[in-house]
Amino acid sequence: MKWFLACCLAFFGVLPSMQSQTSSAPTIDDRLDVWKAYRVASENKETGDSLSVFEDAARDYSAAHNESPEALGMVATAELMKVESMQNLLEKLEAFMHWKAHLETAIESKPMDPDLRVFRLSVQLHVPGILAYSGEIDEDVLLISNALQSGSWSKDPEHETFIRDLFHAFDLTLELDSDEHE
Repeated sequence: MKWFLACCLAFFGVLPSMQSQTSSAPTIDDRLDVWKAYRVASENKETGDSLSVFEDAARDYSAAHNESPEALGMVATAELMKVESMQNLLEKLEAFMHWKAHLETAIESKPMDPDLRVFRLSVQLHVPGILAYSGEIDEDVLLISNALQSGSWSKDPEHETFIRDLFHAFDLTLELDSDEHE
């Protein structure tokens, strides 16, 4: 009986500290955290650690958000970024085609989502021309330009600046849809 009582006291004495540890553990359920990890990975491509952080953040977000189109796009983009470091050309091509299809599926689910378009644009701008994955650059630039003009990222000025810098780095012109802004 004393043994049982001692076990119960020990368990209940430890339980509150376990609860406080689990409740204070950081969770990535906010897309802004994933975007920040993406920006760091994009800006530090030579550092595999930052890409791993982005990949983990994207997967955590995906798990927390029932694999939403945005989450699928995040995971696909992380995987497409990993493809760059692969050595075997056949595996590299297979992985690229696989994850490109996932990114396209996410965009088909939410075609007007500017965040997904930023992911696709950044991939299109970085892949070799031989992969013929540049057909939607103009469409993506137009949609992203309109999103910038309408303030889509006004609550995340750091990310808005990142997108503007992406445009500047690749000499892309901010365009406005003539139907919306005449």
